[in-house]
Amino acid sequence: MDLTALRGRRLLVPVTAERRHLAVRLAEAGAEVEEVEFIAIAPTENPEALEEATLSWCAGDYHWLAVTSRNALSAMDAIAKARGVDLAAPLPDSKVATVGEATRAVCAGLGLDVELVPSKRQNARGIVEEFPKGPGKVLVPLGNLAAPVLPRGLERKGWSVTTVEAYRTVDGPGVGRQLREQIEAGEFDAILLTSGSVAQRLARSGASVPDGTLVVAIGDMTAAAARADGLPVASVATAPSYDGIVAGLLEALDPDVAESYDDADAASQEEPA
Repeated sequence: MDLTALRGRRLLVPVTAERRHLAVRLAEAGAEVEEVEFIAIAPTENPEALEEATLSWCAGDYHWLAVTSRNALSAMDAIAKARGVDLAAPLPDSKVATVGEATRAVCAGLGLDVELVPSKRQNARGIVEEFPKGPGKVLVPLGNLAAPVLPRGLERKGWSVTTVEAYRTVDGPGVGRQLREQIEAGEFDAILLTSGSVAQRLARSGASVPDGTLVVAIGDMTAAAARADGLPVASVATAPSYDGIVAGLLEALDPDVAESYDDADAASQEEPA
């Protein structure tokens, strides 16, 4: 991916204490990056339920694990390791569905082979649309702010669904007065939104985003949350991943550069001869 269009651009990039990969990547490309912790990831308020569900998964009690966040996987993996078991133990009899390629990569690092990644909409609705019909048992670990789209959709397809809170999304330090003034003065070329929670917290900071500042969302659901809170969205990533949001940023900044990237990227993904 050609990132030369990012040189000298001032970008506001959401981070958490555990995850700064996107900010680091953009800074290494020559962008002037302002890191903001809009949100923080906290442990579940019901660790006993999460432990019970995790150990049941490891024991092979579920036919499927349907997961939409690497945070859920990390929480489950920590429990499994502490109890001397492996998240990959139920495979290949049990199967895993994930929301997109980024989560698939995390699964691969944990030894989990992924059976289903939605080919059209890479979100909870996409999983539901392409998930097979039941019966059987599905474990769905979610964050505290997740909508019940996934468990309800799977139940309608005949599955017995266990939903468990795997982590909580809470407020981070967010936007202070000085940064808010910089946003309103148009000092940023672009603001990246990596989740609906980030979009909501930016909107609730009171910062008015001027027309000259590009707002780039990581996916359709994040874009919808941003628009619902009055944020103007200039570009939406075609895939909910860091590569996707970077490509969306490039498209917003320079459509010609983005078009050439898309062509090269498509070629690079062809099957080898």
